[in-house]
Amino acid sequence: MSSTLSRTTTATKIERLRRLMESRGLDAIVVSSYQNVSYFGGTTVMTQVNLPDRLGFLIARRDGAATLLFCNIEISQVRTQTDIEDIREYVEFAQDPTAELAKLLRKLGLSGASVGLDARRLPAASMATLQAELPGLEVVPIDDEIELAQSVKEPGEIETLERAAKATLAALEDGIKRLPPGCTERQASSRIYLNLMEIGGMPLFMVFASGDRTMQAHPESLSVPMLRGTIWRIDFGARFAGGINSDLARTGVVGEPTAEQEATLKALRATQDAGFKAIEPGRPAKEVFFAVRDEFKRQGLPFSMPHIGHGMGIGLHEFPMLQPACDIRLEVGMVLNIEPMTLLAERAEGYHTEDLAAVTEQGARLLTPPQERLLIIPG
Repeated sequence: MSSTLSRTTTATKIERLRRLMESRGLDAIVVSSYQNVSYFGGTTVMTQVNLPDRLGFLIARRDGAATLLFCNIEISQVRTQTDIEDIREYVEFAQDPTAELAKLLRKLGLSGASVGLDARRLPAASMATLQAELPGLEVVPIDDEIELAQSVKEPGEIETLERAAKATLAALEDGIKRLPPGCTERQASSRIYLNLMEIGGMPLFMVFASGDRTMQAHPESLSVPMLRGTIWRIDFGARFAGGINSDLARTGVVGEPTAEQEATLKALRATQDAGFKAIEPGRPAKEVFFAVRDEFKRQGLPFSMPHIGHGMGIGLHEFPMLQPACDIRLEVGMVLNIEPMTLLAERAEGYHTEDLAAVTEQGARLLTPPQERLLIIPG
């Protein structure tokens, strides 16, 4: 699962942008977010996330040509990742990245062009600089169209997503087997994440809590003992080859579960199964949300989720979002996480489970086996 040094082939993805340009009457598309530059440009430059001022850009033109613009510090790495030959650089602190983008657009004959942008993710200061440097530039926000262009995965992407998800599940299941009785939350989460790193996952996020903190949305582990009989839950993920992410959630118990606790997981799993059964090509994504919500009512579980899942890839929450206003129709090749969660205030327990499914002609193909029992950490 370790990242490869072979360069990513970008032609099919740039072609998606070219078709988008044709449909919208655009001369070029410029993307700036980590997710969009990584997906279409074949790069994995984490400073785009960790150092927001160190911007990177991909410029795609209507003739199919593409150019990358990155900070000079990143250029040697970028060249090992992408097959795009035209790579330009700016010098950090000495040159303003967006001003250099404007100069590059001018050199490419695009100073008065109609250019699509991922405008929701471009900093407001960058937008102001771009418009000041190129007053004749027509800026067209196309965020949703760019997201949709990433929603249907190529077979190799689906294989990577499946391997990443299964590796994440294996890291969890092996990790809890190694935990001593009376361990702390921090010991548990650290052991699990160490497993994940050892098989090639780069840390992305780790939600872990036990007891009444399982009611929180995204708690992080503490150095506190996990008490016998208490529920614990985990939601975690890592970045794998090509920038592909994993995202998996499970619920467990310290020591042996009660019949009531097992029954709650069984009811929650029924809601997840309702979501899997609703996955079929042509159905609006919102129908998966409604199928899960309605099963919550049948199972008598409290429901308060704004969404019940999302697309997966280089972005952690990709299109389509499985929420009540999403009219995007499911297509073969989309990969979705279905993640029902319920919070039981009277017992101060939160239950959460999450699994990955690919959309096929026959419906959902599960990429991870859903949990059937609460995971047990020794008491």
